Formats: sequence, C-alpha cells, structure tokens
Amino acid sequence: MLSDVFCAAIHGEGRDMILYLKPCFSTMILDIHTHCLPDCTDAALWSGCMNDRKSQEFNQATWISAGIHPWYLSPSTLNEQLDWLESTVKTDKRVLAIGESGLDKLCTTPYKLQLHAFKSVIELSEQYRLPLIIHAVKTFNEIMALKKEIRPSQPWIIHGFRGKKELAESLLRQDFHLSVGEKFNTEAVKIIPSEHLLAETDESLADISDIVGRLAEVRDESVDSLRTRLCLNAERLFFHR
Repeated sequence: MLSDVFCAAIHGEGRDMILYLKPCFSTMILDIHTHCLPDCTDAALWSGCMNDRKSQEFNQATWISAGIHPWYLSPSTLNEQLDWLESTVKTDKRVLAIGESGLDKLCTTPYKLQLHAFKSVIELSEQYRLPLIIHAVKTFNEIMALKKEIRPSQPWIIHGFRGKKELAESLLRQDFHLSVGEKFNTEAVKIIPSEHLLAETDESLADISDIVGRLAEVRDESVDSLRTRLCLNAERLFFHR
C-alpha cells in the first residue's frame, strides 16, 4: 500500500523509493484528516479534541490537528475545551492545524453555542497562525459569510467535502481548500484546481492510496502526479509557513 511506501521512504528503506518520493519533501503527509491512525503515522494528520487527550492514538500520532467539535460541545465544557485547545497549540509541537471545528445544523448542540465556539477557534487559528480544518453540515452559507466578515489570513479547509459542483465553485471563489474523502461528488472533484485539493480518510478504514487512485481516475490524471501534488499542498499549508 502507499502508506507502506511512505514508511519505507521515511525510514530509509530503499534508495529508489526515496528518490521517487523526493518531490513530497521529508514530511510526506498525504492524509490530512483522519480519526483512524495508520501504521505509518508520519503520512497522516490525526484529528482530535479534548475528549481524545488520553487516547492511545493521541499519544502515538506524529502530527495532530486539535479542535473543538460541535458534536461534543456543551455550555459547561466550552471554557475548559478552549483552555485545553490553546494549551495544546502552545505546548505540543506536533500540532499543525486547528480543527476539526465548525458548524452543524443536524446535531443537537445549540447553534448559538456552536457559533460562539467556532468564532473563538477562528481567533486561535489567527493568533497562532495555523490553518483551520472545518466541519460543515448544512452551514456552508454561514461559513462563507463568516469568511467574508472576518477575512482570515490563515487557510480555511473544508474537510470531507461531498458537495455539488456549484457549491465547490462558490467555495473556491472565496479561496477555500477542499479536502475529499471516500465519498465525493464526481463533477465537483473534476473542477477543483489542483492547488486547492486535499485528500483524507476521516473515519473511513479505506487506505488513503485507494482514495487518491479514485480521485486520479475521475480527474483523468496519473496517480503519481496527483499524489505528488497532494503532498506538495500539505507541505505548503502545514509546514512551509
């Protein structure tokens, strides 16, 4: 699998592999959002919140995005979660992004509380100059309006994007990055500029290489070319800042 090749390159097993993957630099992150840590932890950005802080995956992850998920938010824990998030961002050198955080009209958390928490998370993203990985369910209009209002200097990444072509076009006009997982809209994927495209597994047990292969087929480009581009995008967003 691709993740095995990444591990071999990272740990120096096979000169040909290292040369082949050189365009992805030393970090080689391909999966920018996962809750299922792969064997090759170097190749993935693991996403967690305060509830995960004592988990085995939190301790084993090479790279982390830390956030406040709207599903696990309550008035009694908001301040504690914000304190945890800021402390983690300040002290854990593995943190490369903030999120997932965002707005979700299908969950039971009161919307006003979600909005308050999300705005606080956006402030941390700006303060610590970290990209923001966004959870959006039935709230794209609200999130686009927030981006227009706030005018953030940090990249905003919609994770798990499954929307139609027209929604993708609206988001791209506002310079969002779109991360695509196991399920996606074919016509939307075709029109995402390569520099704004990312890939993820999220909660899926699928291998990231399989997802990249499907994306390459839909976009009518080689797997090697797309894989290199996705690595370069991750390198630019999370490391070269």
